[in-house]
Amino acid sequence: MASPMVQDFTAPVLRNVDLGRGNWLLEFEARDVAVAMRPAQFFMIGAPGSDVLLRRPFSVCGLPGTFADGKEGAVQVLYRVLGRGTKLLASLSPGAPLHVLGPLGQGFEAPGGSGAKIVLIAGGIGCAPFPAFLAALERQGRRATMIYGARSADELPLLDWFRERCDAVVVTTDDGSLGARGLVTGPLKAMLGASARERLHLYACGPSPMLKAVAGMALASGVVCDLALEAPMACGFGVCLGCVVPTHAVPGGPVAYERVCVEGPVMRAERVAW
Repeated sequence: MASPMVQDFTAPVLRNVDLGRGNWLLEFEARDVAVAMRPAQFFMIGAPGSDVLLRRPFSVCGLPGTFADGKEGAVQVLYRVLGRGTKLLASLSPGAPLHVLGPLGQGFEAPGGSGAKIVLIAGGIGCAPFPAFLAALERQGRRATMIYGARSADELPLLDWFRERCDAVVVTTDDGSLGARGLVTGPLKAMLGASARERLHLYACGPSPMLKAVAGMALASGVVCDLALEAPMACGFGVCLGCVVPTHAVPGGPVAYERVCVEGPVMRAERVAW
């Protein structure tokens, strides 16, 4: 599917929902771009008139129909308050204007055919692209299993939502405050050891060390794996070159550099030269 045309527009905040523990769901009007947008594409978002000059990248979390209480023609982004930019977003009330650029980047695509077992692997706020993806899969009559890890129980937003819509959600936390103590690589190792691993299709989003570990395990097992990469960026459309990552056309081949904002954020695991 071709990506919709990128637009630079101003949209009012429709809702800014405090999910607790520093996690927020921001909803705004994006009727003209939402229809053809794909999960894991992203927006660059800023607040006009603030002293935070650069817009920040946010993966689309919800598209029309993802959340039952979402307003018609609206999209949602999930964020965690960590710095000045996200603190500013959390202060915005309904009606406040947003400067929005998007949709940007390459999104997730569902596996071809119907035989693949889909496994989502999320690290903390890296769960952000998966609600829209699960909703897209549901429209195809498909479901997924999820491995959801974080440092603690405080960093697992939308957990109940995922539990209602996945065949199973395996939770891991570094401190053992919820689920199994450890990393997402623990339950992933068990899945990759199963006899039907050739049918798995992994989709992962989270911090770079997690993605590197997941990619290595997938490649060693011969399993298809799509990564939604994270990188700092100033523009979102390939000019600043702040988000380049080393890649190669074939594993072990010559290294080139590609932009997470344009050629990514979704890349097949074997393309990334860790």
